[in-house]
Amino acid sequence: MNQRPLHSAAELLRLIHNLVRLGTIAEVDHNSARVRVAMGELATGWLAWIDGRAGTTRTWNPPTVGEQVVVFSPGGDLSAAVVLTGLYRAQYPAPSASADVFRAVMPDGAVLEYDHAANHLRASLPGSAEISAAAGVTLNADAVINGNVAINGDSLTHNGKNVGDTHRHSGITSGPSNTGEPV
Repeated sequence: MNQRPLHSAAELLRLIHNLVRLGTIAEVDHNSARVRVAMGELATGWLAWIDGRAGTTRTWNPPTVGEQVVVFSPGGDLSAAVVLTGLYRAQYPAPSASADVFRAVMPDGAVLEYDHAANHLRASLPGSAEISAAAGVTLNADAVINGNVAINGDSLTHNGKNVGDTHRHSGITSGPSNTGEPV
């Protein structure tokens, strides 16, 4: 009995070539977390990309059009492929050459950097920053503030003493004199 092979040699070769391929992001659908990848003349359907975490802890760092990627296709089936992002190239080079630095560069020019050799964290932002913490914020460091400071709140204390807008000195008569230090 002569059995016909399940796949021709050409089909097997095509599947093998599709197991791991390089490409570039052609389109991004942020709502469904899917991308289309261009690989020469071939374009994939909508595929999921691999991110840092996707369980109860999740990260969101979507790929960008033109980013070089690796496409992994189980069994060579591109419709079941997933996309691994993060290959540097001339158009998007590595943002640092230091072994001691974690650095993230954003398209608007923002830079987040931690140098573990120098023990230094730096954030350079072209816009604003906000920290929201329901239980409060504690800063344990000497601090220098360059620029204007606005404090909005019900109280302001310094070493346990009220120095806010409800702070009053006793024993003072209105007039041209200055008051002494808070007591």
